[in-house]
Amino acid sequence: MSLTEINIDDLMLLEQHRINRLRGFFAQSLLHCIIYCDRHKTLIVHCLKASIVDAVLSDLEDLCNYARLILGVDAIALYFAQEEICRTEICDVYQKTIC
Repeated sequence: MSLTEINIDDLMLLEQHRINRLRGFFAQSLLHCIIYCDRHKTLIVHCLKASIVDAVLSDLEDLCNYARLILGVDAIALYFAQEEICRTEICDVYQKTIC
């Protein structure tokens, strides 16, 4: 294996490090959330408590910006008790005027 080859395990580890980095910026609101990216480039956030939903919603604009930069996602979906509470599309800086 050459130094430039990346396997699926490496990619999964890299994604987990990116998610942990994002969690570090929003430690208060994302600490008790289950977070992962799906195959549609959507960041899925499962909140375990209703109070956390409020904290995530108040941070949503900044979370969108950071998630786009760190993870490259196109949307964020927020869940509580297995129900989708909110889904927001993330606009590119260049497309901001049309979103």
